[in-house]
Amino acid sequence: MYFVFGEPVEEFFGGVLKESSDMHVDESLRGWAHTEPMRPKTSAQLPIYIVAGKYCVTGRDVWLKYVKKFVAEKSKALLTGSLYHEVLAQVVPAAKRYIYQNGVTADFDLRGFLQETCMTTTDQLVEKKKFDVIDTLGPTDLLEMKANMRKLWNFQMGQICAAVDLVLSKHYEIDADSLVAKALPLSVEQRIDGSRIGLSSQLYVDAMNVPHTVIMDTKTGRQHEFHRLTITGYALAYESEYHKPVNLGIILYPKFVKHKSVPYVIKKPFMINDELRREFLAERDRKAAIIQTKEDPGIVDEVYKDDLEIRCPVSCGFFKVCHPEREAV
Repeated sequence: MYFVFGEPVEEFFGGVLKESSDMHVDESLRGWAHTEPMRPKTSAQLPIYIVAGKYCVTGRDVWLKYVKKFVAEKSKALLTGSLYHEVLAQVVPAAKRYIYQNGVTADFDLRGFLQETCMTTTDQLVEKKKFDVIDTLGPTDLLEMKANMRKLWNFQMGQICAAVDLVLSKHYEIDADSLVAKALPLSVEQRIDGSRIGLSSQLYVDAMNVPHTVIMDTKTGRQHEFHRLTITGYALAYESEYHKPVNLGIILYPKFVKHKSVPYVIKKPFMINDELRREFLAERDRKAAIIQTKEDPGIVDEVYKDDLEIRCPVSCGFFKVCHPEREAV
C-alpha cells in the first residue's frame, strides 16, 4: 500500500484512480507520438506556463515577451506563489535525505528534524529572492507570506510524518529505501526534456508513483479550469521522455486562513483525457504562431469589447504596457 500525504492512495484520489487506469487515450495524443497533432509545427520550445496560461485570452502577453522583448512586472501573487511552491519543493527532499542518512533506528526523529529545519529553510528561500521581495512586498505582506510559508511546511511535515509512521507500524522490519518508496512516493522537480513536443528542454515536474505516474501541481489564488492544462503539458512531456502513459493529474489549492495553523487544502484530481490534450496542443501551436508571425493578437479589452466577462487581469505583469493610462494592482 502507498501513502500520499498521510492518506492511503485510494482514499487520497478516490474513485478517479481506478477510472484513470481504465481510460482510453487516442495514441496520436500520447506524448510519444511522432505524428500530428503531437508533432510541433514550429521550432519554438516554450515553457509550460506560456502554453498553459490563459490569463491573457488573446495571448498578447506572449507577443510582448517574445516579439517586443518586454519584461513582465513582478506581482505579489506571482512572487508569493513561487515561494509557496519552493516550500513544497524543499520539504519532501529534506525528509528523504533524513531517512537515507539516518536509517530506521530507535532514535529515528523525522518530525524533530523537520521542525528544526523549517525556520532556516523558509528564511533562506526568502533571502534568495530578497530583491524581488523588497520591490514587491511591504512589511505586513512579508510577515504574512513568511507565516504562510511556515504553515505550508508544518502541514506537509505533519502529512509526511504520518505517512512514515503508518508504514513503520505495518512492517516489523523495513529499510530506508523501502520506507521512502512506500511513504514518500513523490519525485519533486524531476527534470524532463519537453523539446520533442515543442516545449522547453528544462521542465521540472512533480510526480507521484502510486504505482502509476500521477502529475501533481500546486496553485495559489483563484481556481481556473485552464490550470489543468499545466499538468496536461507535463504529462505529455513525461510520456515523450519515458514512453509511459500518464492518465491522472491532481492540483492542490492551499488556502491560508489567519486563525488556522495549517492551510485549508482543496484537492482536484482529474483524468488527462483526449479533450485536455487537444486543447493543450492547440494552445501550443497558437502561441508558437504568435511568435513566428510576430503579429499583435490585440489587447483583450479591445478584442472582446462587447463581452464584459472577458477582461485584462489587472494582476498581469504587462498590464501597464497595454493600459498605460491605468494602474495595475
